[in-house]
Amino acid sequence: MTKMLDCKKGFTLIEEVIVIAILAVLVIPIATLLHQSILMQTYGSTKLKGDYYANLIMQDFERSIRRAENGTVTITSTSTSYKVTFTCKDADKNGNYVSDNTYNYEIDDQNTPDAIFYRWINSNGKEVFPEGLEEGIIKNFTLDGSNFDTTNNDPPYYVKVTIETAAGTTFEKTIYLINYEQ
Repeated sequence: MTKMLDCKKGFTLIEEVIVIAILAVLVIPIATLLHQSILMQTYGSTKLKGDYYANLIMQDFERSIRRAENGTVTITSTSTSYKVTFTCKDADKNGNYVSDNTYNYEIDDQNTPDAIFYRWINSNGKEVFPEGLEEGIIKNFTLDGSNFDTTNNDPPYYVKVTIETAAGTTFEKTIYLINYEQ
């Protein structure tokens, strides 16, 4: 019986500290790698969403403003919002005149995390555009309209559109106005 009591089984404190140190050396890099991959996935998702919505806005804006009637493009800017308004004639699929429509594109709370983009036609009321767009994805929307003033400039008349996303991507496009004449 004394022989069984003299036999010590188990781990010493030093052995346990060594095992914990080895586990820490293995777990810390894995945790850092996991954290970095989650951050990259979140950034990639935000960038992808921003690029997608910025492209939709740019395509819709280009399609609409290209047909703007002579002298109807107006820009209204405040410290927190930016609005572009213009009128264009719409036609049916056969090319017959249907109606004059007033298009409004506006960003509220620009350059903030709460920035939101709107588009509305005539007086139908502001609608978030494109549908499903979340606040803060589109950060800024501006128009350099220095060459659509027909009294001070010669043709061709155009606007330069800039859309900036929260992820830092900037989309720029020069759009020629086909209905602007002197």
